[in-house]
Amino acid sequence: MARILIVDDEEMDRILLAEVLQKAGHEPLFAPNGQAALRIWKKSAIDLVVTDIVMPELNGLELLEALKEEDPWVRVIAISGITAKKLNEAAQSGALAILTKPVDPEELLREISRALSGRGSWRDVES
Repeated sequence: MARILIVDDEEMDRILLAEVLQKAGHEPLFAPNGQAALRIWKKSAIDLVVTDIVMPELNGLELLEALKEEDPWVRVIAISGITAKKLNEAAQSGALAILTKPVDPEELLREISRALSGRGSWRDVES
């Protein structure tokens, strides 16, 4: 079981992703934007971040950059319903996988499994 932070400004998308993760035995946490995600990430032991790209208050690319500054080994999967250009930017910035919306649950779980098969979580979190 992994703790996975879902970052998306669309509540329904967060709920749908959470259902997929819970059925697979993971523990989802939620953030409606990048700023909230950073606060949660700094205070929680998060194994993986699944983030939308287009959001207010720190978009997914900015979030990815901020997370990489804190921990170069952070595991991030980027999702978006927008053009491939933004997803390619996410991949170039270090996202382990890029998925288009609507996200195929099987593909998401496959990419999560692949991402989690790497190094363990060692990052210290703020109290």
